[in-house]
Amino acid sequence: MKQIWDGTRSLRAYRNALSTLKTDFPTNYLIAEIPQIVSQIHRPKILVRHDVSGSISRAWDMARVEHELGYRASYMIPGDSPGLDITDPDTVGLLQRIRGLGHEIGLYQSLPDTPPPRGKIVKQVEDAGARLARLLGFPIFSVSFSAPIPETPADSQFVGSKINATAPLMTRWILDDSWPAWELEPPQAADEDPARALLQVIVRPEIWKAGEP
Repeated sequence: MKQIWDGTRSLRAYRNALSTLKTDFPTNYLIAEIPQIVSQIHRPKILVRHDVSGSISRAWDMARVEHELGYRASYMIPGDSPGLDITDPDTVGLLQRIRGLGHEIGLYQSLPDTPPPRGKIVKQVEDAGARLARLLGFPIFSVSFSAPIPETPADSQFVGSKINATAPLMTRWILDDSWPAWELEPPQAADEDPARALLQVIVRPEIWKAGEP
């Protein structure tokens, strides 16, 4: 096992973790690209997903670190959150700048402890995605959830018209910053285990410290 991250939530530690991952995963992908690559996974692939709930400025800091290292990431933004006003011009401007670095802006959807039926979730996603697209001026292709949604087939990639970053297909192999540290098996393990062919790194910008280190 290789240690990727020691649990220190700083930009320096994040930069080091991405640099370490890049040695084993030289090419990374966006959530929006998964339907095109999922049937062509012949060697391990990586994607970085940010579930943003409050700090766009912290997200901007991380987006620049990723860009410097040649990473593209998917930033999932809530359509309705008490901690984030997505109608604020400064927020819109930062999200557009993040996208301008080659990153993706998607939708983050929080679910209650007892999720509603799948049909209601689909409508909520479509409505929130359309609203976010109107505010930002570009389409929204993907969504992530705070918890798995009910009635999701194991091979499903979509919720409505949006690619589901939280689908079982996408979460078989993950690194999550809610963990105390990250350790990783050699990516060659994916040659024998298809469940290890796609690694998703899940990051929440607001729990990381601003600045260096």
